[in-house]
Amino acid sequence: MSFSPQLVYFLDRLSGFSTNVFRLEPQGSPNSGPSSITRITLPSNALLNTRSFKLHFLATLDADKSVGGRLPADISTLVERVEISAGGVQLSQGTNFYNTLVNAKAALMGSRCDSVTGHSEMVRANMYDGSTLATANGTDEVYQGPGTPHVIDKWEGFLGTCEPRILDASILPDLVVSIYWAPNNVLASCKGSTSSALFTAVPDGDTGAAEYKISNIHASIETVALADSVYDNMVAGMIASKGFVEIPFKQYFAFHNTHTGSSRFTVATQSLDRLWMAWRLSSYNTENQAPHAVPGYSTAAGSFAAGTATSPTDAEINTLIGNLSDYGGVHGTGATEKYITEYQRFKEPNGTGAELKYQLQLNGAMYPQYMAGTEDMYQITKNSLPGPVKYGLTKEQLSDSYFVQCVRLNMPDSEMTRQLSGLDTRSVSLNGYVNTTGTLASDPNLMIFAECSSSLRVGAGRQLEIII
Repeated sequence: MSFSPQLVYFLDRLSGFSTNVFRLEPQGSPNSGPSSITRITLPSNALLNTRSFKLHFLATLDADKSVGGRLPADISTLVERVEISAGGVQLSQGTNFYNTLVNAKAALMGSRCDSVTGHSEMVRANMYDGSTLATANGTDEVYQGPGTPHVIDKWEGFLGTCEPRILDASILPDLVVSIYWAPNNVLASCKGSTSSALFTAVPDGDTGAAEYKISNIHASIETVALADSVYDNMVAGMIASKGFVEIPFKQYFAFHNTHTGSSRFTVATQSLDRLWMAWRLSSYNTENQAPHAVPGYSTAAGSFAAGTATSPTDAEINTLIGNLSDYGGVHGTGATEKYITEYQRFKEPNGTGAELKYQLQLNGAMYPQYMAGTEDMYQITKNSLPGPVKYGLTKEQLSDSYFVQCVRLNMPDSEMTRQLSGLDTRSVSLNGYVNTTGTLASDPNLMIFAECSSSLRVGAGRQLEIII
């Protein structure tokens, strides 16, 4: 007879457990820049907490070329691709447009970037009352100072999803993480930072596009130690009895399209779990673009009448604060401003005329079984996310800045139980299409990400097999 865990008194004990954190230096130079690669080797013969891998660096802007330059909101946008290899064998080849995937997920589920080391927001140099931000809060973060320490501590792909999360590196060849840095088009350039109008305008004249530099690169990771060899013997026993141990992880394949009514993609995988569709303007990757103001937040000029900025009256304060939010402070806008780069902006591809409708075609099967409008696709998206949707989002914000769609093709929450339930397209490669009807904007860009559950099989003698 068994009882629910809520009715049973029990406590598990694990003796001889210890943990520590190691600093990891990159191969070669600790400095990097746009369109370059940084490689870091993980500790060998250790139990690694893969979720604890953190990349530390200083991000600065080139003082000679970056007048008005700004780093993007969420410093992960500086990463173009993340690749994991073991002994020279690619475990996770990563996906180009890694930063687009991160921002697409954040558009629907909220950002996982913190404000201490993650550069979670783009800020102006002046507050709404006209006062200047202190150097420690503003200048080093966004201008050409010595650099503010930044950390990327959340990862998509192998590092953020492999199970078990405590990975026994002793059964694998040396693990190497390769970070491909993004080109300069992920940055923004503003004319000035004393008002929203200047902040969302491009610099005058022949000012060059912003360029960034990366310095003092290193990483850290938590390792775990156990007092006896029970775990090692258990893993060895599993390999001896089954021939291998299997490590599932998420892998993403990206497809880049100029959408003209139908966009094709193809993927062969053991478990196709989700499809993510991120829509952008055709000019999303143009350099030297100004920050974009998210609708609903403040676009106030940011100063009081002449002579009153240092000691405004109560009436002036109430008037200005009352006008700061286009939504009157609701939907989480408050008395704040919010800016993103054009690279991070996801815009509904509708032109003038009838409303757009969307439908997927997967090897001849239609999903959904009708041409779905924007609201229908949003409800399908909410039902497809691997976590809660970002609440407080308005339809205007969704259409203007966060237009991302998601379709789930596996069992709900199957990832939580290490269960493969998505579409198996290995025998017959999936030919998929994203179809729309209605009037499109001029040459919209569509990024399609195929989210798959892959497996790493590790056998005796550190033999590896990857099942995509």
